[in-house]
Amino acid sequence: MKIEIQNLTHTYGAGTPFVKNALDDVSITIEDHDFIGLIGHTGSGKSTLVQHLNGILKPTSGRILIDGRDMWDKNTNIREVRFKIGLVFQYPEHQLFEETVYRDIAFGPTNMGLSEEEIRERVLSAMEFVGLEQDLLDKSPFDLSGGQKRRVAIAGVIAMRPEVLVLDEPTAGLDPKARDDLLKQIKKYYKENRSTVIIVSHSMEDMAKTVDKIIVVKGGKIERFLPVGEIFADAESLSSMSLDIPTITKVFKKLKDRGVDIETNVYTVKYAYELMRSRLLGEVRQDA
Repeated sequence: MKIEIQNLTHTYGAGTPFVKNALDDVSITIEDHDFIGLIGHTGSGKSTLVQHLNGILKPTSGRILIDGRDMWDKNTNIREVRFKIGLVFQYPEHQLFEETVYRDIAFGPTNMGLSEEEIRERVLSAMEFVGLEQDLLDKSPFDLSGGQKRRVAIAGVIAMRPEVLVLDEPTAGLDPKARDDLLKQIKKYYKENRSTVIIVSHSMEDMAKTVDKIIVVKGGKIERFLPVGEIFADAESLSSMSLDIPTITKVFKKLKDRGVDIETNVYTVKYAYELMRSRLLGEVRQDA
């Protein structure tokens, strides 16, 4: 599914002294099967942008095209768009409302008009995917741990099997292990379903090891949209926007600053290891 955002502006507080353009003339194209990270400071417009992708917010001006069709055209069924573009809000566990885990996860598929058999298959599949045991099916979601609640909420979106999965700060508040586990599951979903995935995050470390491309948002505008390696290779640009870079990138930048002839677009420990290993093996072969 291709998403084209054309000259999108969204204004809060129009007609009041508190008027603010949260998004200002944004244009960007998200191709089918993109795996994108969306980064920027609080208030930069990240959440406002993703809430336009499935019609929670309507543009003040501009258009959003889904496979070439205007989302807000009178002939477009916005309800169907929301089934195809699933949005997991920040702290999604606050959105739980049903009496049991099963009913909460089944809410979306039920509204899609699926059969009971298909709904159950999707619920069980989504639970397995996010790592929830079936003995939780009849429990109240409000009696679960914070991490389990997060997984139930994400399972509810995955059960609709959206073509585009959008997650707003999905790892916020999770401990490092839970964060890594969740990111691995999201990456697995992307690979197995050939879906488009967009993750909003403050964590450069998470983005560096998870996504393929990064959108940088600042002051309601798109500052960068590049492959992840190119984003972190330009550390000075990120620093000028008061955005951090992965620790391993800082290490290689320091080496470069001290005269070491080495690349600076190193953004994961795995890549750093492979780079240094190839360098060392190359030198050994030359000395042999």
